[in-house]
Amino acid sequence: MRPVSIDRDSHNRRGSPRLTAAVVLAALLAAAPCGATLLTRGPYLQLMTTGSVTVVWNTDTAALCALAIRPVDGVATVLTGSVGTVCALAAGGLLAGAQYAYTPLADGVPLRAESVFQADDPNMPYDLLVLGDSGCGLPTQLAVRDRMLATPVDIMIHTGDMIYEDGAAADFNPQFFVPYQDFLRELVFWPTLGNHDVLTAGGQPWRDAFYTPANNAAGSENYYSFNFGNAHVTVLNSNASTSPGSAQYVFLDQDLAASAALWKFVVFHHTIYSSGSTGSNTTIRNKLLPLLDRYGVDLVFMGHDHDYERTKPLRGDVVVDPGQGTVYITTGGGGKSIGSVGSSSFTAYAESAYHFTRVAVDGGTLVEQMIRADGTVGDSMTLAKGAPPLPPRCGDNLVNQAGEQCDGAAHAACLGPCAADCTCTPVCGDGRLNQPGETCDGADDAACPGLCLRDCRCGLPSEVVTLAPVADTYIQAGTEASWDHGLSDHVSVDTKPFAIAYVKFDLSAVTAPIARATLSVFCTNGTNDGGTLYPVADSSWVEGTGTGTNSGSANGPGLKWNDVDTNQDGKIDTLDGSPFVPDFTRPVAWIGSVVVGRPKTVDVTVAFQGGPGTYSLAVQNQSTDGAAFSSLQNPNVGQRPLLRLELAPVVTTTTSTTTTTTTTQPPTTTTTSSTTTTTSTTSTTTTQPPTTTTTSTSTTTTTERPTTTTSSTTTTTSSTTSSTTTSTRPSTTTSTTSSTTTTSTRPPTTTTTTSSTTTTTRPGQPGNHPPDCTAAVADPAPLQLWPPNHRFADVSIDGVTDPDGDPVTITITGITQDEPIDSEDSGSPCPDGAGVGTSLALIRAERMGGGDGRVYHVSFLADDGRGGQCTGTGTVCVPIRQKPTPFCVDQGPLFDSTQGLCGTALCDATCAVDLAASSVCTGDLVPVALSRRLAESRLLIARAAEARSEKKANRLMTSAMRSFRKAARIAAHAGQKGTISPVCASALAEMVDEAGAHLAR
Repeated sequence: MRPVSIDRDSHNRRGSPRLTAAVVLAALLAAAPCGATLLTRGPYLQLMTTGSVTVVWNTDTAALCALAIRPVDGVATVLTGSVGTVCALAAGGLLAGAQYAYTPLADGVPLRAESVFQADDPNMPYDLLVLGDSGCGLPTQLAVRDRMLATPVDIMIHTGDMIYEDGAAADFNPQFFVPYQDFLRELVFWPTLGNHDVLTAGGQPWRDAFYTPANNAAGSENYYSFNFGNAHVTVLNSNASTSPGSAQYVFLDQDLAASAALWKFVVFHHTIYSSGSTGSNTTIRNKLLPLLDRYGVDLVFMGHDHDYERTKPLRGDVVVDPGQGTVYITTGGGGKSIGSVGSSSFTAYAESAYHFTRVAVDGGTLVEQMIRADGTVGDSMTLAKGAPPLPPRCGDNLVNQAGEQCDGAAHAACLGPCAADCTCTPVCGDGRLNQPGETCDGADDAACPGLCLRDCRCGLPSEVVTLAPVADTYIQAGTEASWDHGLSDHVSVDTKPFAIAYVKFDLSAVTAPIARATLSVFCTNGTNDGGTLYPVADSSWVEGTGTGTNSGSANGPGLKWNDVDTNQDGKIDTLDGSPFVPDFTRPVAWIGSVVVGRPKTVDVTVAFQGGPGTYSLAVQNQSTDGAAFSSLQNPNVGQRPLLRLELAPVVTTTTSTTTTTTTTQPPTTTTTSSTTTTTSTTSTTTTQPPTTTTTSTSTTTTTERPTTTTSSTTTTTSSTTSSTTTSTRPSTTTSTTSSTTTTSTRPPTTTTTTSSTTTTTRPGQPGNHPPDCTAAVADPAPLQLWPPNHRFADVSIDGVTDPDGDPVTITITGITQDEPIDSEDSGSPCPDGAGVGTSLALIRAERMGGGDGRVYHVSFLADDGRGGQCTGTGTVCVPIRQKPTPFCVDQGPLFDSTQGLCGTALCDATCAVDLAASSVCTGDLVPVALSRRLAESRLLIARAAEARSEKKANRLMTSAMRSFRKAARIAAHAGQKGTISPVCASALAEMVDEAGAHLAR
């Protein structure tokens, strides 16, 4: 099994098989009706073996559960279950190491695009990721998750405390199934019961969510064993008895004795070798040690203590030579919190850090690594059985030698992919001026000190604002609960005792939209958890006058712990009635690990999107190793906190109305331009009376020309209305323009902006002038990009003019976006843009729910047919919300909208139909009856593919053709009744007829 990385920016890691007719037909039948059953969890894989897997998913309404599964280069088989909202279907007959694509169905309708997994193969190398104590939903959990996504993985194991605080059913989605959804669709995440997981009904929600083999005499799901690759893994429930003679003890004894696997691993929650805060559970150690020693267990994975610790090889509780004993690994830094850890006689390495553990196995060689939340490797160990391991090399998918920043699919420490020389590929944002097109990158800004923008170009002084806090302080529980720390030279965050820092910024004078906000702090006490930033709704708190150095600061006027902890229970939470309780449900950003004497900058854009006003943030960490930062009162000005804002352009909306009266005599044209703001009106001089006058707006100067005018630019949104009246009465020709300009500090719901350059690709014909792209705008129809309903909208390029009056042809040359394909809210691997090479772009109305809106960049070429050309780019916004103020923050053209992430023919074909249906049926609801007929046809095709006789296959294919014909009639009837538009009806009928014709052939 070849290790792979589930990096969301390079999701398509498997080769696309040949597109077969059967696959195309299956895709054509995959359109779900609006209002159909929806996924509420999953799909996720369970019970993986070399020959089988179980696929599980939940839905919002009861439906017939079915699973379409196929080899990636083969035809699908449809497995049918029962009706319900919880579906679990086992697929058998898999080939070891083969790749399979699958789709969950509800009443025959696909619930999402295909996912792909690989069956276990005991003869192939594999990567195991292990983590514990993660299920909190905090940014710390997501930071660890993101580094896991950039690490090779084939199988995952959790050491317990999967769902804080008490294993409640309502917390499983936000704390496990949503954060790890990118993994769960493609590999198995084997679970372990922790002490928090059993607090609700003895762990019943855990058992409802996960399917384990229960291969013990008691048939209990709480403990089990499985094989993967060349390893055997036994998972115990350390919350229950492990005493000699107990059910678990007997199971472990018999299970290990029966295994002939080369590598043996045991997993349970409570650590039995720990130098951390809870220490070693010697009771469990004394009970299990004899069995672990007797059967030569190689590794034992545990959690409970929120740190990382690896022991030396131990046998009989004594340190032995490598390969002669068991190595015990505590890996409890998955995201909840981190605690201090020391060192003991058995300790080989220990560190207090958010992390996960990677185990790479290739035959008789095992490499274990601890990988921190910043992607760096903290600890590494190699075990070998048989032949000695190969020396480390660039290209072995392991960061295991000096000078390597990454290696192949292992690029957790990089912002982008890994280069061939095992260094991180340069990207904008890595803080180094290291690639063409960059004029700066972060602090590497010699070309424009302090003015480097997020897209690595130098900005103008008007685009950047830096603000010092107007107040900062910290509150601390315990003996300092009544102390005012307002004039302290530092702010503290800690959990022992609890301390929370507050900082306040006045943005009353900042009226422009904020494209990016970063907060810089200077560390005076380091830790691996600098804290998470949260918004504070009420900024009326007072900084105070106390220094916090002695009891003289008690009862000062500043904010104090007792002011916020109103119920005096020693913690700050929603049970407190203070307006200064941070909103812990809306984490802004995690500061990450901090080092004494070094600054740290974190992106806090999402916290400053409410327009002008005063904003407060609070910092709370989850570590007993507290952090401290310089405050506003620190004598070193360069170490004080600083907020840096990058401002988006102010939006200007211009409306122009032009009325023109034309007479047949005399044969001249007079143009008058009168503006009060920034409008220019252009008419074309002719010797004959014109019947149409064209007006384009607006420029930064007023122009008046009696002859042909060639350009006018540039506003964010421009609307022009023209009317022409022709009369035979003798008169002069008069053109009058009135213009009103309104300036807003926030973008409108659907924002369109244009950035254009004019170029001539060749001289063209003598005397020819190229088209003018400077006034071009991307023009979506009103409200087409709201709501974000995942449907396609038409986007054209308007405003291109030609000074010679030549007709101009527009060709779309590219579509990019500032959010990744397959974002968390869409879950779709289909392209978000189409139309390159045509005159019309199709853009999906979609954005990430937790982001700052999506901005599409539509590039185009304008050609006058005589050799003159110009190029430009327009931008279109899908706002994050409409209320209170809709806006988008443009992060740049980072992702190709036209490239999906499918990797399979069925998925590719489904996406093609999705595009076709969306483009021709915009605003129409595809009839449910039609979708059901298509689903029926798909099931018949699948049965035909599995038929044992040609006669039965032909009969099933005939039935499928009949369903196609009925579907075509339904589409036509819907058009006649007006249920859908005639264009949509015709397109659907044509699609269905074509599919039927393919089937007949």
